[in-house]
Amino acid sequence: MYTGFATLYNGHPFPGVCTNLEYSVDEVWVTVNAAQFDNDDNILSFCGQYVTVKSADAPSKSHTYKIVDLCKNCEEGSLELSEQALRAFTDSDRTAIEWELLQDNKVEASKPLTAKQASKNSDTTKDDSGHTVTKYHGRGTWFSDTMGSCGKRFSQNEMIVALNEAQMGKMWGKGSKCGAKIRVSAKGSSASVVVRVVDTCPHQYCSFGQLDLSRAAFKKFASLSKGILDLEWSFI
Repeated sequence: MYTGFATLYNGHPFPGVCTNLEYSVDEVWVTVNAAQFDNDDNILSFCGQYVTVKSADAPSKSHTYKIVDLCKNCEEGSLELSEQALRAFTDSDRTAIEWELLQDNKVEASKPLTAKQASKNSDTTKDDSGHTVTKYHGRGTWFSDTMGSCGKRFSQNEMIVALNEAQMGKMWGKGSKCGAKIRVSAKGSSASVVVRVVDTCPHQYCSFGQLDLSRAAFKKFASLSKGILDLEWSFI
């Protein structure tokens, strides 16, 4: 757990060091301080990862945000938040916080699952017609891109998804699952949505069973500030 201050994003140009991510000032996200994260070994590996931020004055108040850039002027232990993200804690431009990276407090990419591990992320059932259906379980996040590995532009207002690399078939070009439809539900929500595969979520960010949803699809289950969902899904 790190301690420091959350400050308001100071308006440096988009995009930052995470050139693979698209984001805007009216979304919720965080930039991490250069004192802890700016070195050749991990400068890119934290892009797209998530941090959980808690108010030092009210630890029960916490939110999860995606890392989108490096803050060159932030103090060690501190973060720079978008306005929407910071306003979840305070009306001022600076507040004391505690925070941690979601993956064992380390800045490291997700590793592909072994076949044995992957089998634990799925189960087989029968639908009402007696057909066998494989349901997958995994983390759900959201992304901001408008062009993906399937080679077609799309809008973040669409019900679309980036499928994890392990199940996509191919990383670039027309993957085996491009255009496939997936029915998704989330723990704690009664909603169910059908999304179309338009992109690949690289194994650095998504393991077997995990999905990266469009903002519109993610918001069917929760606000973007939640950051991560516990999903169950199947191909249809």
